[in-house]
Amino acid sequence: MMKKPLIYLFLFFAVFSHAQSVGINSNNPRATLDVVGSPLDVTKSDGIIAPRITLAQLNAKTSYAAAQTASLIYVNDITGPTGVTTALVTTVGYYFFDGTIWQSVLQKSAVFTASLGTGSGSQINATIAAGGFNTVPLNVTKNVGGGVWSGAPNYTYNVPITGTYIIKSSIRLTDGSASRNIFQSVGTSNTDVPEGIWQTNPAPVGTARWTMLYTRIAFFTKGDLLRLYIYSDGAIANLSDASLNIALLNQN
Repeated sequence: MMKKPLIYLFLFFAVFSHAQSVGINSNNPRATLDVVGSPLDVTKSDGIIAPRITLAQLNAKTSYAAAQTASLIYVNDITGPTGVTTALVTTVGYYFFDGTIWQSVLQKSAVFTASLGTGSGSQINATIAAGGFNTVPLNVTKNVGGGVWSGAPNYTYNVPITGTYIIKSSIRLTDGSASRNIFQSVGTSNTDVPEGIWQTNPAPVGTARWTMLYTRIAFFTKGDLLRLYIYSDGAIANLSDASLNIALLNQN
């Protein structure tokens, strides 16, 4: 009496194992896995839910290697530090394994802007000492993407994502400032680096206004501390305004 059920069970697994496609709610699957929802049934929740896991749980796993490339998960809690394979897991969301590390399904973006004043040429909003590489104090106007701004006395931006960034900054001396050589840069340390620029503001003519612009594209690592800094040669620099703009171009 048990022979027929066993035969049927064997045939079922034989057919299933040799099937080229699998359909869920479909007798005619159009791909390896074809899931058909119920869009007209308002009582059913359509969708596919990936395994949900916390960052701590993901860090504890040791089974991911090249064979698990393309694995998809949903990280629902990012409490705790990241690890070697989870260095890019910085927000809640979907991630896939590229064979080495976990990558966000969505390309992340980071945008940061800060300024010093209102642009008025006669108002002194910061005084930078002469003869040293000094950070310019700024006030945040926009910060999205996970970067952390540290105010006084450091005035640094903590890079949230390893990648290539475009940076634009500016400083404006108060109207009629005496001529001197000025260095400007945005980087991880207050030193004279080749990525910075030197310029000389012209001798004042009346209330002449002078603004120094700076742009660079550079690769930074998560955790790098960026700051806008200048060197004013031979005279203090009275700044009426300054700005710093940082945007992620490409996540690496």
